[in-house]
Amino acid sequence: MRHRVCAALIEEQQILMVELHTPSRTFWTLPGGGVESGETKEQAVMREVLEETHLHVTIERQLYEISIDQGIETCFLVQRPSGSSSAPRLGIDPELPLNQQELRTVRFRPLKDLQDDPQIARLLTLL
Repeated sequence: MRHRVCAALIEEQQILMVELHTPSRTFWTLPGGGVESGETKEQAVMREVLEETHLHVTIERQLYEISIDQGIETCFLVQRPSGSSSAPRLGIDPELPLNQQELRTVRFRPLKDLQDDPQIARLLTLL
């Protein structure tokens, strides 16, 4: 069982998401991943956002912690440091070979278009 983290970065009624393409499906999700040994959940979420989107973030607060198939997922509301205006750029998953990357796209998506997404719906009830 592995602890996972994800980040909700919301700006101008849009949320940062990554598109993943796995052998079984393609889907949009919040940036995130597994907590490494010796790492706090907070350190993990900041690292994962940087790896997947090239953005530095700070943690505003924890939003939720739930049980999932693989273990426990903790989601944090994050923000960019003031003055940071760089656009997100697609990163990589360093655990996968370059020719087997699952990350396909990163971009801000309008919250109003995502109300049927279970992950986003959970967030909206907490904000």
